[in-house]
Amino acid sequence: MSPTSPFRRSSQSHVGVGANPAARPEHLYQYAVMGAIYARNILGIEEPRVGLINIGSEDGKGTDLCRETHAILQHSRLKEHYIGNVEGRGLYQGEADVLICEGFVGNVVLKVSEGIAEYFLRTFQHEVIGRLDQEREMAGRMLGDLARRYQYHEHGGAPLLGIDGICIICHGSSNARSITNAFRAAMTFNHRHINAQIVEELAVGVEA
Repeated sequence: MSPTSPFRRSSQSHVGVGANPAARPEHLYQYAVMGAIYARNILGIEEPRVGLINIGSEDGKGTDLCRETHAILQHSRLKEHYIGNVEGRGLYQGEADVLICEGFVGNVVLKVSEGIAEYFLRTFQHEVIGRLDQEREMAGRMLGDLARRYQYHEHGGAPLLGIDGICIICHGSSNARSITNAFRAAMTFNHRHINAQIVEELAVGVEA
């Protein structure tokens, strides 16, 4: 599982994309457990809300994988935190703190999100800031601050959860700043004993 790290609670959610595009329902349950532990210990969300990315919020929606995972989560140890199926728009509307899916869907979500963000930043810079006069310098600084807030360079990378060790996955275009921040993220991950908590929680089992 590889949750996104730059987004905070107020307006965004964290996506557990899964490193495996052929995940089974029990794997997605494990992603949910790992994502909740990560959200509590790294992102500071005391009671993380867990959702399952699906094509609709109703019970019975989606593929066999989604329906079976939904049923597991409803009766699992996470049931108090599980809010149910969440449509794609819920990722940016703060419907959940942790959103899970298998690797294929997760990868598409991340790449589309990255492309949309870059498109809107470029368009805003050209269509709005480019037409300003006296306020252009201030608006440019504000746009730069906003862009840096969501830049992967500022966060280093995302952790690959569920392995016996620490792995921070960096962007293919990472620079020296990205790698430095990835090392910082790895140190925080280690100091907060994330792996030990994952092992302990998964050893308990699924049922509440």
